[in-house]
Amino acid sequence: MSILISSPSANAAFHLNVPITFKGKANDGITKIELFAEQYYLGSDEVESEDWAVTYAFNKPGLRQIRVVGFNSSGERVDASEIKIVLTNASSSGFEPGLDVSDHDDIVNWHQVKSAGYTFAFAKATEGKTFQASTFPRNWRIMKAAGVIRGAYHFFRPVKDPTEQARNFLDYVNSVEPIQLNDLPPALDLEHYPSHIEVEWQSITKGERIERVRTWLEIVEQETKRKPIIYTSFGFWDSYMQGVKDFSDHPLWVANFTTRSKPVIPSEWTGWAFWQYTESTEIPGIPNPGEDGDRFNGSLNELLAFINSTVVS
Repeated sequence: MSILISSPSANAAFHLNVPITFKGKANDGITKIELFAEQYYLGSDEVESEDWAVTYAFNKPGLRQIRVVGFNSSGERVDASEIKIVLTNASSSGFEPGLDVSDHDDIVNWHQVKSAGYTFAFAKATEGKTFQASTFPRNWRIMKAAGVIRGAYHFFRPVKDPTEQARNFLDYVNSVEPIQLNDLPPALDLEHYPSHIEVEWQSITKGERIERVRTWLEIVEQETKRKPIIYTSFGFWDSYMQGVKDFSDHPLWVANFTTRSKPVIPSEWTGWAFWQYTESTEIPGIPNPGEDGDRFNGSLNELLAFINSTVVS
């Protein structure tokens, strides 16, 4: 052991603006430690009898990566240790705020997004058999570095081979970094916009729609060992998948732009996990004047539990 964090425990939850004391042990010549949350400096302490402690109060919610770095008497870095903690706002609406992005969003400042209180984000990775979003590699890497819980989604083309679509998604994501256990599960975007996509859905039978969607979901679930999310709307499902309950065990990410307190969802689901509630919000760190805003149906602790629940054997 050179350096460790003995308190708090990993994934412990705390309220905002309440001082948290980080404690630990250090030896092997470590005389000073510095504490960080991602790249942000929190404080330092001199090591006495192998003990160190730093107290800090956070003012923004989210999942934070805490890192303690140990230095010897010459100022050389000797060792480092990390844990994650959860910061929650006791007066929040009960929804965790998030967003989704694609190539339409240019370069996103993910550190600024995180500082504004956004917990999670989905980034478009692929569409159909061949399209790969040029912004995805940067988004995928920097979301993680900024401490934003990340997810990747695929826009489904109903007339394209679903096996090739699944491979396009998996190969592209894996070429950047495979989906990790603390990432959101992959998401499949099922919608009938723009108009040429609606024509594609109309050109095949309901049975064909079901089997093609099922093929993509099964391939991606088998390889990632995660239960994929389905993004859709009441309008799409009612028009093209009415009565289809084959996928109701998949978490629902519903699109419903409204100021109401809850979304309208397809009747084939009993509840929703994520809600895309607007396409015109302004988010710090994104240059576009209007952006897609999302909510998770629960607290940050519940979001972390949800992520764990999507792991399949």
